Amino acid sequence: MASVISKALKITGELESTEDIQIDGQIEGDVRGVGVKIGQNAKVKGTVYGDEVELAGTVDGKIEAKKVILSGTARMTGDIWHQDLKIESGAYVNGNLKPELGKSDSKPAPKPVASVTPVNTSAASAAH
Repeated sequence: MASVISKALKITGELESTEDIQIDGQIEGDVRGVGVKIGQNAKVKGTVYGDEVELAGTVDGKIEAKKVILSGTARMTGDIWHQDLKIESGAYVNGNLKPELGKSDSKPAPKPVASVTPVNTSAASAAH
């Protein structure tokens, strides 16, 4: 059974569940669930994580899920990290589609550390 955030609710902060979540209200913060359904009039500002994310409403942030479904009423501003993606006609996406969800844990982490360290070191040297 899914936890439901009704259209009357506005939540500021992180939302996390070990089960499914149905969002019909507004969330400002990250959402984590097994299955996350974002209703047609719902709005999420933050990152949505889940095994399966269905978006019919609006997300301003990022989606990271194994399976992502964007219905025709979906409005997505931000990147979508996925393994499986379905976009219905009429959906709006302004962001990058990144089909590397399973690989993202090992590859991107070393790159920023390697590139940031020399930049910070040289910037600190140049400033002094």
